[in-house]
Amino acid sequence: MTPRSIALLATVLTVAACSSRQTANVPAPSNPEAAVQQFMEAVDDRDMPVMGALWGTADRGPASTWMDPEELERRLAVMGVYLQNDQYEVLPQAFEPLPTVQQRQVQVRITRSGCEHTVPFALVRYGDGWLISSIDIASAGNPSRSCEDVPGAGTGGV
Repeated sequence: MTPRSIALLATVLTVAACSSRQTANVPAPSNPEAAVQQFMEAVDDRDMPVMGALWGTADRGPASTWMDPEELERRLAVMGVYLQNDQYEVLPQAFEPLPTVQQRQVQVRITRSGCEHTVPFALVRYGDGWLISSIDIASAGNPSRSCEDVPGAGTGGV
């Protein structure tokens, strides 16, 4: 294992260990952008209960209410590591065609160690609000590699 891989693994394990198994009572935000904003704030705060309350499916609701707690912690820890940032920006809504009006896509630009990446978040309608159903974390780049190590990455190059 390389030193960077060891550091990444240590970060994932630390985030997972620091999280609690409690669930947050967070109502589904009323618009997709608010859901993403709250999720990214929870990432910055390493607040796994809030992340679990904002991520889920239209049918089952927030993952924190139905997913195995250990599996949920592992998944949220990985998301948190990939979405760690020095700065992020929820980009203005570009209406991209999705299969139904119950789905939206929101783009987030994250800046980490001078690298900029645009990460798509897919959201679904849940009750009167919105939940994040998936995040293309591969678009966030490898957090243990610098921009120079990733072809096509870097400030302004995404």
